[in-house]
Amino acid sequence: MNPKGLNAPQFPGMQTGASLEQVRDYIKKQRRIKGYSFNVTSGQTQQNLQLSGTARQLLGILLIPVNAGTDTFIQGFQEITEFSFKVNNEIIIESLNPSFATNYANDDEFLCIPRPLSGTDQITISFNNPGATETCGIALYYI
Repeated sequence: MNPKGLNAPQFPGMQTGASLEQVRDYIKKQRRIKGYSFNVTSGQTQQNLQLSGTARQLLGILLIPVNAGTDTFIQGFQEITEFSFKVNNEIIIESLNPSFATNYANDDEFLCIPRPLSGTDQITISFNNPGATETCGIALYYI
């Protein structure tokens, strides 16, 4: 290789001999994560979650309880008793204790719920919270 960097590939990954189109295809198939954070007030609440129009497959979800008024994670939800999760009107999770979708309750990085996406998907999460307002962090994993 030239020590001055001349003739260096201008697109990462091409140094392995892959074509520009092969590198783009590889990048397109990489996992992405979109995060959300909001307050879950007392009672029944619902949030719409938007993903990129290029999203083609949902991989899973991760919920994290956050200490109110801070960005500090806490171990376990204090007030939220259950949540439901729908993609394009398909009920994927129904009335599940949110602790099962945290990294405290499973060994994986996220709760695996693979589903195909079209890029114009309606994704909703709803909570049942009989107590005080609680902050919830959510990560959606997708390709």
